[in-house]
Amino acid sequence: MQQLSPAVLQRTMRVLERYGSRESFLTTLNPSEQLKAGRNPERAILSEDAPTLAIMRHAYGDGFPATWLLPQILDLVVYSNSKGTLSDRQAEFLAEVIANEYGFLKASELLLFFYQFKTGKYGHFYGSVDPMRITIALDEFCDERERVLECHEREQEKIREAQEPKLPSISPEEWCRQVGLPECHSATEVWMMQNRILNIIEGLAWIINMFYKVVCAL
Repeated sequence: MQQLSPAVLQRTMRVLERYGSRESFLTTLNPSEQLKAGRNPERAILSEDAPTLAIMRHAYGDGFPATWLLPQILDLVVYSNSKGTLSDRQAEFLAEVIANEYGFLKASELLLFFYQFKTGKYGHFYGSVDPMRITIALDEFCDERERVLECHEREQEKIREAQEPKLPSISPEEWCRQVGLPECHSATEVWMMQNRILNIIEGLAWIINMFYKVVCAL
């Protein structure tokens, strides 16, 4: 944990403070929490509290993300009630693949994914549980997730723009007239005029400062 960046270290410590031990984390974010994520999909995606798989790894060790994913996967297998099922090794390897390839996903997002899979949003298993069907569905989920994030960012940008003070837009000629300067006909001329004024002001300030020093020295 010493080698983590300050931001990652802060998020990691927050997870440890909120969930405590590995066992407590597994108990708190168990498969039944998928229902809560399904009630508010947007909140599950936009949540800033839920840790990513990568942060789980920092907090609880390299193997922990797969350990957390395994009950989610097995719960999906049981729910599907397929005639064929995953072997223990298939389920474990699938959990490891998801942990490796989707470290950017948050626990809340994965809970939402498994919930939506159960609703039939990503099709269904044909006779037996297919691990690749799950990873293909997860790619579909990531595409949807990206659209939600982009939409949210556009909404936030509109809010930021609405909150920014609106400065009146005037022409260079009008600006010069208002401040009593010779007329300018372009933004470049205005910029040059402003620089000349600043140079004059700085020169006067230097003269006044030197005069003050001479007077004080007498």
